[in-house]
Parts: sequence; C-alpha cells; structure tokens
Amino acid sequence: MKKGLKKLSLLVALATVFAFAFSNAQAQDAAKPESKSSFLIGVKGGLTVNKMLVSHDWSATNYYSGGQALAFAHLNFNSWVGTALEVGFSQSGASRFATEATNGPRLTDYRLSNVQANLLTYFKLPVLSVYEPKIFIGPSMDANVYATGNVEGMTAAGSPLKYRVDATNNFKSMDWAMIVGLGVDFDIKFATLMIDARYRHGITDVNNKYGLGDQYISSIGMGNSDVRTRGWAINVGLGFKIGK
Repeated sequence: MKKGLKKLSLLVALATVFAFAFSNAQAQDAAKPESKSSFLIGVKGGLTVNKMLVSHDWSATNYYSGGQALAFAHLNFNSWVGTALEVGFSQSGASRFATEATNGPRLTDYRLSNVQANLLTYFKLPVLSVYEPKIFIGPSMDANVYATGNVEGMTAAGSPLKYRVDATNNFKSMDWAMIVGLGVDFDIKFATLMIDARYRHGITDVNNKYGLGDQYISSIGMGNSDVRTRGWAINVGLGFKIGK
C-alpha cells in the first residue's frame, strides 16, 4: 500500500510541476492566436503489469504481466487541453494469490481478460512543434469477460498438484478505477506518434464473494477480503487527424 501511495504521490508531484509550467507558458503565449481544434482517431497498445491488494495488503500477491490494445478518439480543444475516449482489450490479474480449496490451501495465478473503457482529460505543453509533453487523468472501467486461475498446491498424499479453472465468476463483472499518467506526442507528418506510461488505481472491491469456478474454489477462496486492482502500463500508438 505504501509503495502504491509513493508512486501515486510522485505522479501528483509531477502533475503539479507540469501545471506550474503550463500556467507560465500559457501566460507567455496569451498574445498568440489560438490553434484550431483537431480530432484524431487511432490505436494504441502496450504491456501491463498488475497485482491485487487483499484487505489493503500490498504484499498479499505478486505482479502479473499482460497486454492491452485500445482504439481511441481524441479531441483537442486547443493547444493545451484535450479529451479522449479509449475502448479495447486489457488484461489484469495477480500471481501467487493464496486461496483455500475444499481439500487444502492453494496458490493461484489469476488472469482477467477485460473490455476496458477510459475517458481521459489531457493537459499538454506544446514546447516545440515536433513534440508535446502531456499529463492525463480520468475514470476507467474494466468489464470482466473471462478469467482463469492457474492453481498450484499439494494433494493429501503430498504430491504436487497443478490445474486450471475458469475463475470468471470469482470476480465481479465491473472494476472501476482512476487513471493518471504522463506521455509525449510526436508529429511524424502523416500521423501523431503517442507514447505514454500510466497507473491504474482500482477503487472498487472486485471480489465476488459468492463466486465459484467450474472446479470448486469455495467462496472462502478469496474469503470476505476486500480485493482491489492496481496496474501500470506503457503504450505506443498512432493517431490520425480527421479534418482540419
């Protein structure tokens, strides 16, 4: 938890510095004519690193890597501010999640496949015509489509045991979160190259306390614990301007 708060505090501090630079640059540029609004559509994708907090315990699970692919529509209100709607596929999860089955303890690697939708507000600093640093923040929703659990444990006889279960019903259908991130846009003539790093902070409990997989992992598998997602992602994308 403390590590997550430190990372979130760092992003907030960077956002504060960015906002200060933004206000100074905007004051210096007040006499210049405002650039025209522009609308972009495109795609982006990247790698995700995820984990879950169990009853606010950061050390309860380990990190689990995945991927995401998003389509987006981006509206620049002016040179400084824009908004974007992103929709696509994203993976989340955690590894070494301690669960309790009917015949003994288990360690489970959970992977969730989600449909993700993000509504982000961007604040840009157009320092040069070639590239534009930016920060962004906004709400995020993951719709749980399918989840698996790779389970490891021991049999009653002491032999190693490994199997996979459908864990979709172990998790709630919706995971609501907030995203904050940093990035930079590059003008490459025929398109805009976008690179960003983001942190996704789950704000709702995703533990479906009455859920069961197709192999019985009881509702005490994740117990009555509060389970929340945390995730980081690095994305690269291309945006194409529509109209002038």
